[in-house]
Amino acid sequence: MKKTVFASIVIAALAAVTAVTVFSYAAVVDKIVVVVNNEIITQREVDIMLAPVYAQYRNMYKGEELIRMLEDVREKILKQLIEDRLIFSEAKKFNIVIDEKEVDARIDEMKSKVGSERDLEAMLNEQNLTLNELRARYKEKIMIRKMIDQKVGARIIITPLDVKNYYNDNKESFMQPEEIKLRTILIKPRPERGGDAGALDTMRDIMKRLKEGGGFEGLAKEYSDGPGTDDGGLMGYVKRGDLMPQIEDIVFNLKDGEITGIIKSPLGYHVFKVDEKKVRRTRGLAEVRQDVEEFLYREKASQRLKSWIDSLAKSAYIEFK
Repeated sequence: MKKTVFASIVIAALAAVTAVTVFSYAAVVDKIVVVVNNEIITQREVDIMLAPVYAQYRNMYKGEELIRMLEDVREKILKQLIEDRLIFSEAKKFNIVIDEKEVDARIDEMKSKVGSERDLEAMLNEQNLTLNELRARYKEKIMIRKMIDQKVGARIIITPLDVKNYYNDNKESFMQPEEIKLRTILIKPRPERGGDAGALDTMRDIMKRLKEGGGFEGLAKEYSDGPGTDDGGLMGYVKRGDLMPQIEDIVFNLKDGEITGIIKSPLGYHVFKVDEKKVRRTRGLAEVRQDVEEFLYREKASQRLKSWIDSLAKSAYIEFK
């Protein structure tokens, strides 16, 4: 649980080395903009990360506002790159070892996503990147993740008392709304059915068969134009607000196993069956324990990660060029 959860926390710390995003950009000047210990950040790195944001923002902002928004994003990118280099530098200091097979697996995964090795090469060419540069980025990403796991993730402890206290202080967050597991049969007016009148006649015949003991699921598979036809008209669990008001008022007053009468809506003619009804209640601690543990883990990990990066920055050599 810990590593799975922690992976979502360190997204920010890994931003500079994420999988390649497809975009085109103008030629950039490859100069050093920041030195972090023995690591460098180049203008090219910043521009590559800024390019997809620019592509999005130029359709949203104009003139000075566009320049201001891009500058704000650039500052955030630069800050993130500095934090990445701080952690990467620490990983080197601690001799974090990377198996090249891990890098190979990332490359193979990227090839699979874009289509083929040729497609990957074409994409890299668009970004003025080489395969070796991509490998270096993946290697850095893996080293950063392992360093964070070692220095932050492995040192976090969530006690049963932590979980209990959080649950007791936030019970309203664990309220389960009233829900019903619903099935439906929908008959839409169609010319081949004789329009609205034909649809109503079909639904009346379905209702007759249901009253005679016909199976709802089988009739839904045979006739329904609605959702979940292959699953016997299964809509899954719905809560108040998910349905049209004229339908909601009826189905939420049914008991388990009960079927509505014919209901007309702009879509056509409906009949619904309630498979199961869940009343509004507060979920018990045993039900939510894992969710609470994961939440508390994220919170502590985020705080510890920030504190650790701040301490690295205080003792690091950082020079803006």
